Amino acid sequence: MNRCKLLVIAFLAFITNGFSLLGIGQGSVGGVARAIEANHNITRNIETAKAMGMLAGNPPLKPDSGFFGPFHVDCSVIGMCEVLA
Repeated sequence: MNRCKLLVIAFLAFITNGFSLLGIGQGSVGGVARAIEANHNITRNIETAKAMGMLAGNPPLKPDSGFFGPFHVDCSVIGMCEVLA
């Protein structure tokens, strides 16, 4: 490996880890990755909590069907009270 390639690799390694080597951990690549992961976990936990909160205390929805239930007919409207009595 010639000297130029070694210097390029050393420079890239210093750039990627330079902040952590200088003691500024918030700017390092690992620090940024941890912050992104933490934000993702917080967001997922908030969404899960909201979804569980919407389910708590609410009964499941009844499916809509074509049948509306028992029918009650007012016999005085159709004039059949004498026949049914």
